[in-house]
Amino acid sequence: MKRLSLTLAVILVLTAFAPLSAQNEANSSRLKVGVVLGGGGAKGASHIGVLKYIEEMGIPVDFVAGTSMGSIIGGFYAMGYSPEELTQLIAGMDWSQYIGNKIERPLTSKEVRERNSTMQLQVPFSSDNFFDNDPSSSFISQLPSSYVNNSALINLFNDLCVGYQEEMDFNDMPIPFACVATDMITGKEVVLRSGSVPTAMRASMAIPGLFSPVVIGDKVLVDGGLVNNFPADVLREMGADIIIGVEVTSTKDVTIHDLKSLPQVFARLVITSTSAKRVDNRSMCDVHIIPDISGFGMLSFTPEAIDTLVGRGYKRASEFHDQLLAIKEAVDASAGQPVMKMLHAPHAKNLSVDSVTIRSINFNDVSEKESRWLLRKSGLREENRYLENDIDKAMKIYRGTGCFDEITYLVKESDSIHKNDRLSNAYDLSINVKHAKPHLFGLGVRYDTEEGSALLLKVGLNEKRFNGSKLSLSAKLSYNPKVNLTYTYSRAGLANFNLAYDYRNEHFRTSALDVTDNNLVNLHYRQNKLSAYISQFHLLNLSTVVGVSYTSTTFDNASLEGSFLDSIWFIPNRFLTPFVDIEYDCLDDDYFAKRGLYADLNSHYYWDPMDGGNNNFDIGFALQYYMTPKNGRLTIIPQVYGRYFLNETSFYNLRNRCGGEIQGRHFENQLPFIGIPYLETFGTVPSLLTIARCDLRYNLFGNHYLTAMYNGLLRIDYAHGAGLKYAYNSPLGPISLTAQWSNIYQNRFSLYFSFGYTF
Repeated sequence: MKRLSLTLAVILVLTAFAPLSAQNEANSSRLKVGVVLGGGGAKGASHIGVLKYIEEMGIPVDFVAGTSMGSIIGGFYAMGYSPEELTQLIAGMDWSQYIGNKIERPLTSKEVRERNSTMQLQVPFSSDNFFDNDPSSSFISQLPSSYVNNSALINLFNDLCVGYQEEMDFNDMPIPFACVATDMITGKEVVLRSGSVPTAMRASMAIPGLFSPVVIGDKVLVDGGLVNNFPADVLREMGADIIIGVEVTSTKDVTIHDLKSLPQVFARLVITSTSAKRVDNRSMCDVHIIPDISGFGMLSFTPEAIDTLVGRGYKRASEFHDQLLAIKEAVDASAGQPVMKMLHAPHAKNLSVDSVTIRSINFNDVSEKESRWLLRKSGLREENRYLENDIDKAMKIYRGTGCFDEITYLVKESDSIHKNDRLSNAYDLSINVKHAKPHLFGLGVRYDTEEGSALLLKVGLNEKRFNGSKLSLSAKLSYNPKVNLTYTYSRAGLANFNLAYDYRNEHFRTSALDVTDNNLVNLHYRQNKLSAYISQFHLLNLSTVVGVSYTSTTFDNASLEGSFLDSIWFIPNRFLTPFVDIEYDCLDDDYFAKRGLYADLNSHYYWDPMDGGNNNFDIGFALQYYMTPKNGRLTIIPQVYGRYFLNETSFYNLRNRCGGEIQGRHFENQLPFIGIPYLETFGTVPSLLTIARCDLRYNLFGNHYLTAMYNGLLRIDYAHGAGLKYAYNSPLGPISLTAQWSNIYQNRFSLYFSFGYTF
């Protein structure tokens, strides 16, 4: 501050005696002010409050430099965004989506939903050079380099940076800008002052392990905080005479209790690895502001936290009023007149509030036929106006197919002359895709009190290809093992053509009121099934399957002697079965949905090639509706399940049955029923089994839920059951404990525990 006061005194003396022409010359070469913004994750929101106070003081900002979150706030400010606009942008962003790399479930394909709801681990891999001795082609080497890829954040930045997305000199921005990244190859600091502004910002905040590195030329760039988290020296090189520094590093002593999470450890690593340079850079600042960020961490991105941090930054800056006033006076004196904020280029266009007319839509690395299908799928049309939400939804739909790892886009002003004059100021949409590694290895684990432990293994060859031949093998290793082998030929915009083989070996407890006189028996059957069917490819929410199967079922001896075992029900049987299944699913979560509808309608015609008299026909249906009034904690879930079987059947595997929490667990036609922990079989003519149910689920706090359930079996001798379930939505799948009761069989009471996804 002593240097600043001396500078101010000299300038005041010189300008007092300078002629008017000299003052004009001084105005063109006045003192330049630079602002440096340090990294710190969500804590960097306090930068906005400081910038707001600087503007209110009338101090012009001539240069901006930043690292990590400082590069994001600084980059947007340098593109013309005001502090008020920045507050709305940062507070309004759903950072959990960008950090969690989420795609809303209704925007994903059925294939992706099935994988996400059954497997805790999914590892895509490529077979290119797989059998070579090159270590880079091994399976382990193909594991992801980070938790989050580039596309979501790049698209977010691109939406806010229209006009500054292409290669450019950052000195040509409304305010000259620079940011810092770290080159993973050399370990050295990289100062980014040209190129794509969104890409530079994204590289500067690529926390290793959390966000994937950004490749620019021959450099692999990650968070600049590893080498220079407070780049005041960069401002000096840009030409700043006066430097205002804003740092969001905690000043309290660090204890072991402050290093319990990955963000805390990373923040401490940044501080310790750059401590020497930090001291030097701090000494370059004429004003050094450290807002109070106590109580907040790198991931405190809630709107309430952002508002508080912005307010704290403003309050802390106000405590430097005298020093900032001295800077304002020095700048004005050096120019010979009052100097106000001035932007040297237009404000960036913000697609979240400013719609644009899209003149053309172009894909890279996608065939013309595939691009036409993708456009139909997303609903994007040329010569229409779109906001960021419209375009971003389309990108999520594309990524939700599972065929692309990254999808980024640019909206840039078209320099072509269109035949339609009203599109003369239109924009071109350029969509860049990165195809996913074609093959997939998946792993799922589960435990419950009915079946014990279970392990799901899956290998899908070309599973994540858009077109062509695919081969999938999945195996459930448990007390009731299952195997599925499916060959699929996909045609974009047409359908999937499938051939499948299924094997299942089931052991379970069951009863049949009309035969066993309320006794439970242990049954065992083996089933082989061959299927050929057509399924629509990557349709959102609606799925249709049409085909034919040949099924062979064999029963082994049960544990109860008597006529029950000798029944014709349990003789081997074979059926050729045409079938159709139509499913609609727009639920917002696989296991804890708050809103949406699930509906399924299916039908089978069972034809016995050995005995034409055993032909039969069924219709099955299921309906679930999820509603959460006022988006609160209580979710109401009315449901109905049913199956209509036309004629009496002598085969046990075709009869109507219900029981347990999992639909289709032991038989495809098994309906869930709370209160019956085993299979209950029914066989009236015609056989109509209908279950009405309602769940009331309450979100206690966080990921903890309590659900009250009641269901009734709609028949003459009305049966009903009830249950109370506690569930925790863990990262490895739901953990639940259900206490249930039914009036069937002398008011039975039972407990059911489960952990993991259902498969």
